Amino acid sequence: MIWGPSIEKSGGEYIFETGNKFPNLSGIRGGSRISFPRTFTLFGIQGIYTKDKWEINGKLKTTGWNQKSGEARDEDFLLGTISTENTTNIATREWSYRDSATVYSGSRNFADGKGKSTLVENRIELYGRYYFQDANPDYWKEGSGFFLSTGARYSYFKYLFYDVNQFIETTPVFYAPIGIGLSFSNDLWEVFYGGGYRYSKGDVYFDINFMPSIGRIKTRDFHIQRNINFFSDNYGFGWSSKLEIGYKFDSNWLSYFRLNHRRFFSEGRFTSQGGLNAADLSSNLVSGFKSHINIKDFSLEIGVLNKINWENNSNPESVTPNVKQKIESNETN
Repeated sequence: MIWGPSIEKSGGEYIFETGNKFPNLSGIRGGSRISFPRTFTLFGIQGIYTKDKWEINGKLKTTGWNQKSGEARDEDFLLGTISTENTTNIATREWSYRDSATVYSGSRNFADGKGKSTLVENRIELYGRYYFQDANPDYWKEGSGFFLSTGARYSYFKYLFYDVNQFIETTPVFYAPIGIGLSFSNDLWEVFYGGGYRYSKGDVYFDINFMPSIGRIKTRDFHIQRNINFFSDNYGFGWSSKLEIGYKFDSNWLSYFRLNHRRFFSEGRFTSQGGLNAADLSSNLVSGFKSHINIKDFSLEIGVLNKINWENNSNPESVTPNVKQKIESNETN
């Protein structure tokens, strides 16, 4: 049994978009975009169980409180004839990939709100691996080889958009602070599958892992000034990668440095509920509107691992070569 705490500094972007490149029933071509930064610190703890060539890893991660995540933005825009709509980021049939988190380009904003944002996030992760060749799930044992990996992750996170200054293109132009803009809560389920390679020699090990994913995200977007909710349900594809380097202090403790990348691109529909004016209330009767939710994450993670050795710690097979040499030297002296 292996366990250990970690701390992770994340960055990236979260973007919700909806729109129509072609005129709708009212003759308008346009849409809206809400952008949140993914800047926060995660605190985690994990437990690892190994048996022969198998490894099971469970993790809990949390921000612990509402953290300031940077400047957010809420835009409403018009689209022209030369505007573009790139809805496919991962095309499985064409084997194409586009890494941008935005969908619509060539737009002109008629309303634009900028303000501060906070974020609270909690995650539950469970992964499994099976190792080949002489690779070993025990970090303290030497060996190298490939592995297959799979797993699942659930994330709940909620943004708050506040201290908003809003511009609206009217006659005359409106520009003023409006206070709290909206709250945006998310439930994201992801399933991963892939593989990687582990190399362990002496007191150092190296681990690389790449896993494509499929997922579903459900959101609640509450616009406080308009007293209206937007409920979205999206499905999509993504991927996750990890590059990890670790150092073994002794037969029971090690530390590691990990670089994580994560992408998730989704499409779906949202419905509205509530509102104050006639346009908002009439939108409640529509079956749904097109929505895109795309996430790009990267993070730097530092952690330590401790092996709970149920066997005799003096067993020479349970220690690294350098530690074993030190023990033998002390016994000789």
